[in-house]
Amino acid sequence: MANFQAVLNEIKTGSIQIAQNEGGGLIGQVQADGEAFANAMKADLQLWTQQLTSGALSKADFEFLVRGKKDLATMNALTEAGAAQATVDRVRSQLVNLVITAAFKAV
Repeated sequence: MANFQAVLNEIKTGSIQIAQNEGGGLIGQVQADGEAFANAMKADLQLWTQQLTSGALSKADFEFLVRGKKDLATMNALTEAGAAQATVDRVRSQLVNLVITAAFKAV
């Protein structure tokens, strides 16, 4: 599915940007956590992206579903690297927003 692959590519690219914005040498950790988040919700994300593309799911519903998966973004790599909880929470929110934005771009 071309749209889903575009979403995954956008998440990968966006994770790098988030990491660069956070600074502090956390690029590898943010990338790892972003990839883990995308993989943890891959099946749902693929289904929801397909439904969004076909019009079976509204943008608001898609956003609600993705935000509901926020707890899957456990940020293990950041936590193990000793990142402050505020940083972990900020990155988690940015990754969720990234997934939503990437899907909307692909549609």
